[in-house]
Amino acid sequence: MGPEQPSPQAVSFGPLTDPMPRLFAAFQALLERHEAALADCDRIETALLAQMDYPRVSLRPDWDGSRRYAADALSIAQEGLPGRHRRRLERVLQRRQRRWDAAAHAAGLTAAQAHEVELDGAVLDTADRLLATPAWTLDAVMLKLFVLLSTREPGPHAGATTRWRELRLILMDLQGLATNSASHP
Repeated sequence: MGPEQPSPQAVSFGPLTDPMPRLFAAFQALLERHEAALADCDRIETALLAQMDYPRVSLRPDWDGSRRYAADALSIAQEGLPGRHRRRLERVLQRRQRRWDAAAHAAGLTAAQAHEVELDGAVLDTADRLLATPAWTLDAVMLKLFVLLSTREPGPHAGATTRWRELRLILMDLQGLATNSASHP
């Protein structure tokens, strides 16, 4: 865990054990498996790209002479090409897409991507269970906030925008309170 991540250790009050550390450990384990699945997808896709290019067709050069490509029928249609020429490009693109799909299936990319999507869903389901579990300790609140930020924040740029920035500041405040209460029992 990095410096922003709360400690999964929680002090239990009363006869019951706080479930948050167990839920957080399950969340982290799934997150690690998801990262490994993403790396597998990248590795397979890189090998596939060494054999063939992404399915696309050439369009007319841009105003500055640079090459342009279309990877979908909508991009071809937006070119304003005559009907016959547009249909030919769409058929060529469809053939290339079928060839890519067959190669991706044979290389195991399709199965790897399905596995990655399955793990992503499991990560989000585990995060939802953790967030729905009542927090009994300050550490549990920090774990919940950390999971919320790591699964719901729109992206790295959002850390500087309102709401997400404030949530990160609250997490830092809670970490400071936890540190202070640990050093001053």
